[in-house]
Amino acid sequence: MLLKTYLQKNFVDKPTFASLLGITVERLDELMAAKAIPGPTYTCDGSSVRSAAFGAIETEESLSGEYFRPECTRWAQIADRAAPGKERDAVLSELISELETGLRTYFKDPAIIEGKIQDLLPHFLNGTFGLCAADPSTGTGIARKEILQEKLTELTENGSNPSPAGIPKSELLQLIDDYAISTMPFSPAEYARSSRKRLVDDLRPLVAKA
Repeated sequence: MLLKTYLQKNFVDKPTFASLLGITVERLDELMAAKAIPGPTYTCDGSSVRSAAFGAIETEESLSGEYFRPECTRWAQIADRAAPGKERDAVLSELISELETGLRTYFKDPAIIEGKIQDLLPHFLNGTFGLCAADPSTGTGIARKEILQEKLTELTENGSNPSPAGIPKSELLQLIDDYAISTMPFSPAEYARSSRKRLVDDLRPLVAKA
């Protein structure tokens, strides 16, 4: 798949994202400058595609612009409706509440949950979850993806052990399938280095024949 095709299928450019929100590009820039909403997931400059997760990757496709997941309009809507100066607080309040709900399904210690949330916030704001989470529109969707990835990484030693002790093959395959649903396919630019390749596409056949 071409990068252009992937972006057209899963993302919208900056003017389109602002249009979906019913706001100007200038207002969108204000919300991003205030660190109230996720920034663009991908930025293309004609010769490379850049993301916070993978940095700049050269591409033979001549693409330009900033690209956003349309699902992230929810966060921008929350910010845009907030009182002036309270945009960031409104978004983070909603996000943190939903992250707490999602993380409590796996972690019980409030201190661990708080630490996880603080670790996730920078990735939320720099657009990373638009790249990797199937549902970046809710904190629970983000938390589910992160929990499944952490669990799968730990159990399989980052995809290197297809037969971890203490877990039936059927349960491990179900975990892989659950993670596959929660994560993005990744673009052709970074797929080779992605968790999708490592923890789903490469690992699943190894587990199946183990």
